[in-house]
Amino acid sequence: MKPSAFGQGPVVSRSRRGRGSGRIRLPGWLKEAIQATGGATLIEFAFILPVLLAILTGILQFGGLFFLQSSMAQVARETARALVVGEINQSGAKSFAEARLINWGITYSVGVTAPNPPTANDYVVVISAPMAEASLVDIFGLFQSGTLQARASMRE
Repeated sequence: MKPSAFGQGPVVSRSRRGRGSGRIRLPGWLKEAIQATGGATLIEFAFILPVLLAILTGILQFGGLFFLQSSMAQVARETARALVVGEINQSGAKSFAEARLINWGITYSVGVTAPNPPTANDYVVVISAPMAEASLVDIFGLFQSGTLQARASMRE
């Protein structure tokens, strides 16, 4: 390969006899390295690739679920606080929470328990989502059952 006149990378060199026309010539040290391994590197990569992809998928899946759980807990705290300070009433708590939740096409369930004096004086906000809808990538079907839930309570 020859460097181009304008510094835009290698130019494909063509042989004069017509053989190998359009092929990129590899440096000698690279040809020797490829021939010395005999394809063993490619076979080893083929064995390890599924494992690496499974690990990457797991990282993405659990990272997404952790992020969703964290944001649901934050919205539950904000909703409980708004109830306690009187910004919203109990009937408006569900729409207040749903407006702040992440829109990933998930069906959220928002439940609010009002204080019941004299035994309790805490507002309790529970937000839940089906795990099947919350999972980003579910290759092995591990997240088809169960719910992801966040709970917050705040004293009146």
